[in-house]
Amino acid sequence: MFLLELASEAVRNLGRHKLRSLLTTLGIIFGVASVLSMVALGEGAKRAILDQIKELGVRNIIINAKKPPAEQNVQDETESRTLRYGLTFRDADQIAETLPLVEEVLPVHDIEKWLWFKSRRIAAKVRAVTPSYFERLHLTPFLGRTLTAEDGRDRRRVCVVRAKLLEEARYVGDPLKLDLKIGLEYYRVVGVLPDFEFQSPNKVVLGIDDRAMEVYVPFESALERFGVAQVTQKSGSYESTRVELHQIVCAVQSEERVVVAARAIQTILDSFHDKQDFEVTVPLELLESQQRTQRVFNIVLPVIAGISLLVGGIGILNIMLASITERTREIGIRRAIGASGKDITWQFLVETVSLSMIGGILGMLLGVAGVMVLKHATQWQAVITPWALSLSLGVSCLTGVVFGIYPARRAAAMNPIEALRYG
Repeated sequence: MFLLELASEAVRNLGRHKLRSLLTTLGIIFGVASVLSMVALGEGAKRAILDQIKELGVRNIIINAKKPPAEQNVQDETESRTLRYGLTFRDADQIAETLPLVEEVLPVHDIEKWLWFKSRRIAAKVRAVTPSYFERLHLTPFLGRTLTAEDGRDRRRVCVVRAKLLEEARYVGDPLKLDLKIGLEYYRVVGVLPDFEFQSPNKVVLGIDDRAMEVYVPFESALERFGVAQVTQKSGSYESTRVELHQIVCAVQSEERVVVAARAIQTILDSFHDKQDFEVTVPLELLESQQRTQRVFNIVLPVIAGISLLVGGIGILNIMLASITERTREIGIRRAIGASGKDITWQFLVETVSLSMIGGILGMLLGVAGVMVLKHATQWQAVITPWALSLSLGVSCLTGVVFGIYPARRAAAMNPIEALRYG
């Protein structure tokens, strides 16, 4: 009851100087708002990136073919105008036969083909994959199904597409009744996958171009119908390339052996490739790197928050010292009628904490509003957690305690007689 009475009196005292109280709390308000916004955005980014990296599979090793530098380009001996590079079927076989650490080797072949939807032409990347590709990369359709072993064995003309492709085609009917024309043949859509998040690292790791649509077809069907040679026409010229595999996904037995397996795969491929036409990516290493970055962020954030709240705390300290000077006679009267130094200390300390708590609450409201505006304006992910709200309010109260002790003790140390004579 004693603290409640002091808090009620503190609010009344602050209400007598509303504008001054508001200006005093601005440092706390903006400090708490900025901290809450940074924590929310940081938490949202951390969750999104970690979830997306984990979706790649921390037990997976992803090898992407890449076009070598111009000085390393070696043309096929039988086709003088055909550029040959990238991963090969022999690479996949060698990894599967040599490394018992690797449970499964998944080949992927990309085909650049125009995709036709009625009279609309869409640039699409056709990805020839095996059924296990969807399971290993955690690709789950929200409509329909993925590819099956029977699709490949029977050379069925079926495909799984991204939702973005349907949006680009402006298709409004049942996607599972849609026949897409890939090249010169029609493929029935059997499943629809959700789109990647816009900041997802999956696009880079999986070798997917932001400007392209993704269509997944049975591996055997694509190789039989499209082959491994492609011709790209640009501005009156053309480039003929022969790439057997654009990607190999290796699933390792255990997470602890991923790094060892990645080094072994790098060694095997180096022995078969004379040029830099492949790149090995380990999602587990990406995850660990992100966690290290997050630890640095967790150190820097409190420092920034501390500086912001230090400024607000100094403002409160300054105003409370001025308030004590203004209320010297009041302090003298209280001491004269029996108030102890401890009572005076509690009075001003509660008033300081109340001021900082009000600033903390207003800062939380401003921070939440700021996060909502940022999410709407930038489409950034942000997560406001209960612990972030509790931390913001707790830190603002702690600021009031730290910067309120000195003014409160100074008020309590006043000589009652001299205080009564003041003014």
